[in-house]
Amino acid sequence: MTSDPLLLILVLGLLVLLLFGALVLLRRRRTTESKTPKKQKSGKRPARKKGTAVPKKAAPAKKAESQPVVPAPTAAKSAPPAQTPAPQALDASEFGTGDKIRILVVDDNPDTRGHVSRLLYFENDMEVIAQATNGRQGIAMAAELKPHIVLMDINMPDVDGIEATQEMSVKAPFSQVIIMTVQAEQYYMKKAMAAGARDFQPKPFTSEELVSCVRRVYNFGRPMYEQLEAAKQEEVRQEAKAKIEAGEQKLGTPVIAVYSPKGGIGTSTVAANLAVALQRAAGDVILMDADFQFGDVLVHLNTRPTRTVADVVHEEGLDLELLADVILPHNSGLKLLLAPPQPELADAITPEMVGQMIARMRSEFGLVLIDTSTKLDDRIMAVLENVDYILLLTSPELPAIKSAKLFLELCDQLQFDRDKIWVAINSANQSGGVPPNKIEKILKLERTFRIPHDPRVLLAVNRGVVLTQQEPNSPLAQAIIQIADEINQKFVKPHRAEPIPEQI
Repeated sequence: MTSDPLLLILVLGLLVLLLFGALVLLRRRRTTESKTPKKQKSGKRPARKKGTAVPKKAAPAKKAESQPVVPAPTAAKSAPPAQTPAPQALDASEFGTGDKIRILVVDDNPDTRGHVSRLLYFENDMEVIAQATNGRQGIAMAAELKPHIVLMDINMPDVDGIEATQEMSVKAPFSQVIIMTVQAEQYYMKKAMAAGARDFQPKPFTSEELVSCVRRVYNFGRPMYEQLEAAKQEEVRQEAKAKIEAGEQKLGTPVIAVYSPKGGIGTSTVAANLAVALQRAAGDVILMDADFQFGDVLVHLNTRPTRTVADVVHEEGLDLELLADVILPHNSGLKLLLAPPQPELADAITPEMVGQMIARMRSEFGLVLIDTSTKLDDRIMAVLENVDYILLLTSPELPAIKSAKLFLELCDQLQFDRDKIWVAINSANQSGGVPPNKIEKILKLERTFRIPHDPRVLLAVNRGVVLTQQEPNSPLAQAIIQIADEINQKFVKPHRAEPIPEQI
């Protein structure tokens, strides 16, 4: 019997040890789980892909596109907005606003404005173009910038969101308003919709909710965008027609490029002399240096490059309003648009910008002459595609003649009008050169201009003067003046006497 208490004690001790071991194991397991990264727990919710909306079971996508949906205050946070397909890319020529949904944020809270902009930043089809700090500023910005969507807060000083929306519907009918507010009562929703708002987005909202709402309202307003833009284009056409009838706009201004596919022939020398001669013959001439990397028109005309074409090119694009400010005068009366001062600055100039600059100069001057570089890159091709006439320069050397022949063949392939390509042979009488009549035969031309060799050209270039201005009676100056007179007679005068067309 004495062994029974000992046995009982042994059994109890064993049970205590087992219980202690179980507690240790349980603590270690909890410690391990607490150190596990939280992303393992969030695996049940897939990450949202940028530019997509959260699917919704309550309403199909087509219904959301056909009419604006006003979310109920009680369901605004519990049910995600309807999934709306991304809008098709817009044609910039059709809408004049690019291929993104342009958005204006109006809120007096800078944190809210920043938060909304960040939510929309990664959407490829959306762009926050401006932020307004109050309702009055929002009205002015909407009228000026014409955004597609205005995200409007209700509670703001001076002019609240409802009053601003009502005024914006008159002054900026192009823009569709989405009200943002923490006041999600039915009263405010009805009042906002009565003022002209298209939708109501309660705060706080997720990126998915905001993006879906913007796309829904944008798709709803697309027919109106098209209608207003068509009316605007018609208004622009009528204004242009009125200006032409009033003589305020020059019509048919000729644009001429001086080009040579072979370097060292004297393209810039001829261009500078021809520009001065045209200024004397026709007046109101501008010379553009389109050799954007190594242009040297400034050397030929002894002009300091205080302002160049690089000053109108910015990160945002081309600022044509500054073009008139960077054009420099020459003592001959000629106007100059110089190339950038450093070669690397030319990289910022795109072919589209070249076409825009030529169009602006065409509308503001009586004649545009463009000096070019030899390389047929995208920018020079943009020049040749936007000019009316090309003065092709060659010399009595076989390499130059071969290059000129290849260029003329290229013009045929590009369907350039041969009647608008004139050929001039520089240094035509140079000793040992190919005779001009043989050059005409090789190039299959009936006639070429012939510019004689003149040893005074080198001295004139080094002095920064042109012979057509300093020594107009010299043989070279006389030959270039003859070209200028023919250009004036055949191109400039007929265009300036051209009757006003019935349609624009």
